[in-house]
This record gives sequence, structure tokens and C-alpha cells, in this order.
Amino acid sequence: MNQYEIEPTLRRIARSDASGVPLVGRVAELAALRRVGYQNASLGRIFEGHVNGAQLVARYGSPEQHASADRALAAGHLFGVWNTQSDASALRLERNGDDIALVGGKTWASGAGSISRPLVTATWPEGGLQLCLLRMDEVPARVDTSAWRPLGMHDSNSFTIDFTGLTLRPQDLIGTPGDYERQPWFFGGALRFAAVQTGIVARLFAEVVAYLRERRRDGDTMARVRVAEMKIALRTADLWLDAGSAAWQRFDAVPDDRTTADVLDVVDMVRAVVERSALDTIERAVRSVGAHGLVEPLPFAGLVRDLQMYLRQPAPDAALARVGRAAFE
Repeated sequence: MNQYEIEPTLRRIARSDASGVPLVGRVAELAALRRVGYQNASLGRIFEGHVNGAQLVARYGSPEQHASADRALAAGHLFGVWNTQSDASALRLERNGDDIALVGGKTWASGAGSISRPLVTATWPEGGLQLCLLRMDEVPARVDTSAWRPLGMHDSNSFTIDFTGLTLRPQDLIGTPGDYERQPWFFGGALRFAAVQTGIVARLFAEVVAYLRERRRDGDTMARVRVAEMKIALRTADLWLDAGSAAWQRFDAVPDDRTTADVLDVVDMVRAVVERSALDTIERAVRSVGAHGLVEPLPFAGLVRDLQMYLRQPAPDAALARVGRAAFE
């Protein structure tokens, strides 16, 4: 699947699935995210942002904003969340009489060119991070594609966008300042992209098994050992996804400080486990297929690049440090 096929695929998903996706941590949502990641890594990255954006509106928006979002979903609009920015051009809000204007931009805006309903974070002059829902099909914005030369995830189109001069309406502001960073949804929402990453691991595993079988190497002892290790790594990731889902369900039942801390700790551990499982699978996959298998159009080089790139964000070391801090506490 290339970048020209991603947008219509996402629009079919948006019309059929997104409005019914349960809240974060539910089994059905993780299964959907894993399935889309298995299909295509960049597609999974954009779909995860679509689910996140739709959920943020559902959680913090007004009834009128809920109705508007439902209409947008039914029409096939794609949501997303763009929060990454450079210090030099950080997005902020400025008041000019009754008008509210955006100044600055975002980097790593995944799905730029496909996402028509992104939520962006912008800072008020007095402080506080505000969620703003934009209508990219109706507003001018300057998109810079020149810096997007990544190792992998190329088709996620994570471009830099300048929103300076864009005027917002009151109904474009979602929730109150600080809502975006509320816990456990902020850190705990990482379970979504861990599910997508697990789907990519599953695809890599399946492709290796098929490749070896087609070449009648499935009877080789070392091939079996490597496949066994990949199978165990994938099963480990899936079991930890289940643990993350269970932590979220406990929070849903009793949302208190204890279950909040449990969600944050378990999801951070899920991230670490999925990363380790993915890196172990990459190593064994490369050894299994050899140099001949890493030549395109075979899928292995692309899958490895995409997975390595996706694992680097956002801040995996910080998540692991939080797990250690929680252990000492």
C-alpha cells in the first residue's frame, strides 16, 4: 500500500468503524488498531491519530461539538492530533478583540494532506494548553514537505505545517486549557499506538513464516528456533496488550487515584515490552531471510524500517524511567 492508497482506505475506515470505536483500552479498539497496523504501518499511525482525535472531542467537547463531529465522521472526515512542535515556532493563541488567531505551527503532523479534522494544541498568552479543532478543507495553511526524509513510515506524510494567521471560532476550541494533558488518558493513551506496533510485529512474523515455508526451509532447525522466538515475542506483546486493556477496564469501573496510577504504570510497561518484542523480532527476521530477503519488492526491508522508526516515538526512555520510579515509590 502506498501513500495514494492510504487516504481512501482511511476514509472507508472512518465511515464504518471510527464512530463506534469504544473508549481507550477496550478490547475491540485494540483489536482494530492492531489489525490496521498489520495491514500497513503508516496507515496504522494515521488511524491511531484518527481514533485519538475523535475520542478527545467525545471526552471534552460540548453536545454541539459532539453532533458536529458525528456528522464529520459520517461524511468520512479524518481526525488526527498534532501536538509536536519546535521551540522556535511553537503554536500559540493570540486575542485580537473578539477574534482568536493562531501563530506558529506544528511538526510531525502525521496524515498531512489526508487529515481534514485535526486537533492541534496551542498555548494561551496567560498559559494553558488548549485543544483546537481545525477544518483543513476550509482553512489556509502552509505545508512544508521538504524536511520529511525519514528512515521509515514515509507514507505517514508527517509534514511541518504553519498555521499563522488562521482565525478560530469559539466552537473550534475543545474543552478547557489543560484537558489534553489530563491523566490517565494522556500517557495511558499510548496503549493505542502499542497496539498498532504489535500489529506490525505480527505482520513481520507472518511474512517470515511464509517466506521460509515457500523456500522449504521450514524443516531447518535454526529456522524453527528463530520462528519460535518470534512467536514468543509476539505472544508476549499480545498478553501485555491484554494487561493494558484490563487496567483500563478497572479504571472505567472505579476511576480513582489507585486505578489511575495502575493504568499509567501498566501502559508504560506495555510500551517497554512491545518495544523489546519488536526489536527481538526484527533481529530474528533479518537473520531468517538473509540478504536476499532484504531486497525490495519483498516486504521485509520496508517493514523493518517502518517498525524501527515507529518505535522511536514518543519518548520511550521516559516511559521506562516512570516504571522504575513507580517501583521505588
